[in-house]
Amino acid sequence: MHTFKAKVVKGKGRGKKIGFPTINLDPVNFNIDYGVYLVEAKIGKKTYKGLLHFGRKETFNEGVSVEAHLKDFNFEVCPKNVIIKILKRIRDIRKFNNVDELKDQIKKDLFYICN
Repeated sequence: MHTFKAKVVKGKGRGKKIGFPTINLDPVNFNIDYGVYLVEAKIGKKTYKGLLHFGRKETFNEGVSVEAHLKDFNFEVCPKNVIIKILKRIRDIRKFNNVDELKDQIKKDLFYICN
C-alpha cells in the first residue's frame, strides 16, 4: 500500500479527552481516500501499529484532519515527523450522533490492531 512521511502538527486534544489520544499530522502528503485505516507508524527507530483517521471530523462538524491513535505509544512525547505505512482500509468516515457512539466505534476499530 502507500507510505507517507508526515509532519506532526498541534491538535485540539479531543482524542485524549475521550480516551483515545492521537498524534495529528499535516494532511499535505496524503494521497488516499478519506477513511479509517490500519497503519504502521515509524517514529525514530520504533514502529507502532495504529488507526489513522483521514477526512472530515463529521461528528464535530469540522474540516479535514489526519490523526493516528498508536498502540503502546507514549503520547506525552511529540515527534516532529512520522512515517505512516497504510496496511488496510477499515471503513468510511461517518457522522455519529454523539461522542459515546464515536467511542464505541473506535473500540470496534481497535480490533484490527490486535489481529
